[in-house]
Amino acid sequence: MWPPHCVQDTPGAEILITVEGSTQTVRKGMDTKFDSYSGFADDGGRQTEMDSILKKDGIRNLIIYGLATDYCVKATAVDAVAAGYKVTVIEGLSKGVAPETTVQALEDMQAKAITIKATLDG
Repeated sequence: MWPPHCVQDTPGAEILITVEGSTQTVRKGMDTKFDSYSGFADDGGRQTEMDSILKKDGIRNLIIYGLATDYCVKATAVDAVAAGYKVTVIEGLSKGVAPETTVQALEDMQAKAITIKATLDG
């Protein structure tokens, strides 16, 4: 299905941009029976701790980026909006699997009131 990527403790799983303050890692893809594109839940409906961590810290605005724009980024952003968060996706820090599906994912996210920015600065 997918080649190994973002494997724990490998260079492909490094956090690229750090922020000051509390940081936590949310694990996904833990159940081999289901795809796990979203950071909020797998395709079987099993929730991660993402929503509870964000709510505990009073976070309502999210900046999302990563691999792949047309799968994990999109699924996480759409789930975040459905959970009531204001979401911005940074296109320049994300990479899609294919140009056509990436363009479609960006359009789908914009249709869900997700802000798309080229960079963190704009």
